[in-house]
Amino acid sequence: MPLRHLLVVLWAVAASCAGTSAWAQAEAPARQLNPVVDPATALCLRTPAKCPSFKNTLSFPAHALSRSSFGTFSVHTRGVNWNGNNGAMSFTMRRPAGFKGNRLRLRFFYEITDDSGGDLQWLVTAVSLKHGSGFETYGSVGTASGPVPESPTILQESSLIVSPGQGWTPAGDWWYFEIGRQGSFQGGLRLMSVAVEY
Repeated sequence: MPLRHLLVVLWAVAASCAGTSAWAQAEAPARQLNPVVDPATALCLRTPAKCPSFKNTLSFPAHALSRSSFGTFSVHTRGVNWNGNNGAMSFTMRRPAGFKGNRLRLRFFYEITDDSGGDLQWLVTAVSLKHGSGFETYGSVGTASGPVPESPTILQESSLIVSPGQGWTPAGDWWYFEIGRQGSFQGGLRLMSVAVEY
């Protein structure tokens, strides 16, 4: 059961024990929680000893990311507006000189720009590259899917862990990340920055 659903159920049980209308009470706190639960964060809450730790961070402003020719993108002072689920954004970075791990975390910082609501999931296709290699993608990883608040200007953060496999290995000289979005939320958002933690 996803963590956000579990929290709603627990709140509903607590409210019914207190003699109030469980479903009416459960709706309010559910909307106040961060709607996208990072699976690594859930792991950290359950078993702190298994929590992945990352000591270094590189941030990329959304303006620096490439955008596909299809999809609806427009540059804004605070980032890149992205309307609907079509299109993709990407960036390529050199493997950090001090990187000695076997996984990393990508964080997305963004602003919701309309009130249509729905669910949103970020997807990343990660590929390791080196001089002379071919370019081929194999699969993607995604954040947990979660509800988008029906209120413009709300800032949100989502993250996911990239592990070896699906075309990415920490040994590559260069790392390519292609970012997509999916879910019932077809409205506008403004991607402000992407951070790579390693």
